[in-house]
Amino acid sequence: MDKKDKWHGVKFLWPYLKKYKFRGFIIAFSMAMVAASSALNAYMMKPILNNIFIKKDEQMLTLLPLLVILLFVARGVFRFLSSYLATAIGVEITNRLRSELFEKAINAEFEQIQSKTTGDINAHAIQTLLKLRNIIAKTIPRYIISFATIIALIGLILYLNWKLSLIAIAFASVLVFPIKYFGKRVKGHVLNAEKTVSKLSDSINETFTHIDLVKVYNNAEYEKKRFDNFLDKYTKYQLKLSKYQEATSPVMELFVSLAIASVVYFGGYMVIKEGMTVGDFFAFVSALMMLYAPIKIVTKNSLVLNILDSYIKRIETILNWKQESKALEKLEGEIESIEFKNVCLKIGNKEILKNINFKIEKKETLALVGKTGAGKSSVLALIFGFRKPSSGTVLINGKDITKLNIDSVRDKISYVNQAAGAFNASIKENIIYGLPYDKKRYENAIKKSECEFIEHLPGKDEYIVGENGKKLSGGQRQRLALARAIYKDGSLFVLDEATSALDANTEEMIQESIKDIMKSKTTIVIAHRLSTIQNADTVLVLSGGEIIEAGSYKEVSKTAAFKENFGLKGDIED
Repeated sequence: MDKKDKWHGVKFLWPYLKKYKFRGFIIAFSMAMVAASSALNAYMMKPILNNIFIKKDEQMLTLLPLLVILLFVARGVFRFLSSYLATAIGVEITNRLRSELFEKAINAEFEQIQSKTTGDINAHAIQTLLKLRNIIAKTIPRYIISFATIIALIGLILYLNWKLSLIAIAFASVLVFPIKYFGKRVKGHVLNAEKTVSKLSDSINETFTHIDLVKVYNNAEYEKKRFDNFLDKYTKYQLKLSKYQEATSPVMELFVSLAIASVVYFGGYMVIKEGMTVGDFFAFVSALMMLYAPIKIVTKNSLVLNILDSYIKRIETILNWKQESKALEKLEGEIESIEFKNVCLKIGNKEILKNINFKIEKKETLALVGKTGAGKSSVLALIFGFRKPSSGTVLINGKDITKLNIDSVRDKISYVNQAAGAFNASIKENIIYGLPYDKKRYENAIKKSECEFIEHLPGKDEYIVGENGKKLSGGQRQRLALARAIYKDGSLFVLDEATSALDANTEEMIQESIKDIMKSKTTIVIAHRLSTIQNADTVLVLSGGEIIEAGSYKEVSKTAAFKENFGLKGDIED
């Protein structure tokens, strides 16, 4: 491990832990009391043997058993305090980290979000932080208590007989080398296991998101094999991890047995030849035997810092994501104009948009037409601030969008996306989506989006639509998405294939609402149906990331590029 990385996990957690100073003091005190009581329990063997069994002191016969009970009860109370408070701190810290991680992920720049899969983010936010909580709440306290107990018991055996102590310590110190070796092996397998958990999560998410495809293509067995492949890899890493963690046990057993055997031999010799009392000897042996459990815990959990570092580094990959800037100039008022000046967009080595120029004013409608991959969605991505131009400028109300607080721009946009996204919440929650409830506005949104189907649902607008709105039909989801956009009432409406899933009758009804929107709002429309773009003020035909035709609907509809896009022959009626 790089020296700079040493104690990386502890350094990361320290600012969080510092906020629990009082509880930390109680935990530290309780741990010290647990360690001290363990040493005292071992020491009690000396007066018990010397005063009760050898001197036959009746007063001690009553007193010493009571002291033993008191010591055990005290140790139990202090162990409970340290464990409970450490768990509380672990839960609070990991919940805070989980919240921070979600906030960082959701506010990250769009490109950063796209660099991770949903399964990866899930694994970081749930699995990795759950394991981190267990380390903070259980492993580290157990490690510290055991380490403190070892110190207390070593202090006791040194006090009782320093010669025997040196023999025992010499054997125990050799354990450092195998622990260091196993620690290096554990780190790599932890990282591999965590990455495989992300892939397992991805596999589940993708399979059930596209369950219709899986079933129609009869690929249940194929998906099962994919899942099992990741599961086999995860099992392999877990077994290797377990092997190195458990390998400390036989090594420790060997050295501890040699230490105890040597102490028994030399201690027996001292009792016989040098006058060491039986009580001293048994107190020493008891302390030495009691060292076995904490040494085992410390040996096993000495790998914890390697594991902790691995978990923290995984969490940091999201916590360090570049965030969208919020400290820029806010866009005041409505969106009055949108202008693209010589805009190019490059992603990697691929040029997505080339020299795009257009301008739309307030209450005008711009239609973007083109085949899949023409660049229509990329134009929207620049307006939404998901991406920044590689060159050129996107202007909102004459101001460079990259210099504006993007949230203040998005506040003014109503959006119906192609997927007609719906959240696993009620109809009502999907329509108002985070905005305050206004009855008149809500009823208007339902009416204009032709969402009469709500009245026939169980629970009406309290009906839960399911994950991705899967309990609704495609047409119902689109109307719900349109109702959400109408309820938000932004000054810019963006309609991306807003009627693609509707039947002819419903689309005809929706078109009236869309016409009303186009008259009163600045509108950008992407559509493959002529009916949706016939009222547009400007139509842009895109191909290969370039504008190949531009003008009014009447002008552009006569061009070959337009006709080819819609698969038309001959002239189009005005």
